[in-house]
Amino acid sequence: MTNTKDPKRAMESTLATSSSATGPVTFSHVFGQQCQLMQAAVQSLHTLNDQISHFIVTKSKALEEDKDPFLPTEKETLKSSMILMRHLLMDAQAKILSMMEDNKQLALRIDGAVQSASQEVTNLRAELTATNRRLAELSGGGGSGPGPGAAASASAAAAADSAATNMENPQLGAQVLLREEVSRLQEEVHLLRQMKEMLAKDLEESQGGKSSEVLSATELRVQLAQKEQELARAKEALQAMKADRKRLKGEKTDLVSQMQQLYATLESREEQLRDFIRNYEQHRKESEDAVKALAKEKDLLEREKWELRRQAKEATDHAAALRSQLDLKDNRMKELEAELAMAKQSLATLTKDVPKRHSLAMPGETVLNGNQEWVVQADLPLTAAIRQSQQTLYHSHPPHPADRQAVRVSPCHSRQPSVISDASAAEGDRSSTPSDINSPRHRTHSLWRQSRPSSEEPAQPYCTVTRGS
Repeated sequence: MTNTKDPKRAMESTLATSSSATGPVTFSHVFGQQCQLMQAAVQSLHTLNDQISHFIVTKSKALEEDKDPFLPTEKETLKSSMILMRHLLMDAQAKILSMMEDNKQLALRIDGAVQSASQEVTNLRAELTATNRRLAELSGGGGSGPGPGAAASASAAAAADSAATNMENPQLGAQVLLREEVSRLQEEVHLLRQMKEMLAKDLEESQGGKSSEVLSATELRVQLAQKEQELARAKEALQAMKADRKRLKGEKTDLVSQMQQLYATLESREEQLRDFIRNYEQHRKESEDAVKALAKEKDLLEREKWELRRQAKEATDHAAALRSQLDLKDNRMKELEAELAMAKQSLATLTKDVPKRHSLAMPGETVLNGNQEWVVQADLPLTAAIRQSQQTLYHSHPPHPADRQAVRVSPCHSRQPSVISDASAAEGDRSSTPSDINSPRHRTHSLWRQSRPSSEEPAQPYCTVTRGS
């Protein structure tokens, strides 16, 4: 776009280049060079339009993929601004192309008018030369020398030649050339009028000499009238050319002002685009920094979460282990309570079956287990087995304070023989099922049978079992 920054300077340089050329320069050539500059401007506008279109197509997708670089209103404003810039560029291109086409047509019309004017001037010069020849022949035939009419015709011919040369070789600017052409044409018209008057005088003077020359003078008058008409037409053509030049100058001024406005608009849009790109880069960097900070915070939170999960898992495992231990202890307590209940039941059954008798007063042995007190005979195997089972139960599972009970075996007041036959023991063994083998009653009977001597007469003292709180 550097070639189209100042169209006025470019036009002046084009005119200077055309004026320095040796060959004839036409308006088509001048407007063609100007159209080349406009074509370069159109090409630059087209490139800028392509860049804006590419930005609208690609960057909008990037902005949409981004999470929140801009607000929705800012996105819509940016998109509408880009579309407006694109429409402005397209309108400017269309206007420039239409101006180029109008300038080409105007240049063709001006060239045609100039060529027609040049042709008419050439024809006028040829006719003036022929008229001068005839006047010279008439003056030579009449014996008179060359009068002022010949000088006037010679000056008119010289003026016509100079005008024709100037019309053919326009080496100056358009305005200077137009002014010179108008002034020269006015001088030519003035000279032609003077020549007409001089020729009319010569014809009036020559009418009395020769009658044969009257016809030639009449023809010359007709020809002069025709030449005047042609000069009038040429003057009208020059006036039309002058009007076209004025209109062209106005259009050129409008075009220059429009180009300046367009360049100012493009510069402002370019500055806005640069500011937008700068702001976009800044927002993108800020968003990237924010994303990095969020990623770091997310990693820290993930680590804390996994640490909390690990601690929770360890706590859960520990709680499960404690719960399993507690369940085992509860099951063990239930088993021990069941065994204790069975032992108590078996003891109660044994005490009911033993016949009451007063036993001899013997020194007893007192065993204290917390709240429980046993007074038994030292030489009784069944009592020793029950005491051992009770001690085992107490040491393996301490009783609850609410359930703690004292069992006291009073000394026997009388000894009565209590015989439990082997048949009843065998019957008890047979009646026990495999599931009752591990029961406290079965173990109590087994211990009693093992501890009872075979030769000794089975005798059990009468025992009283009391439960105290």
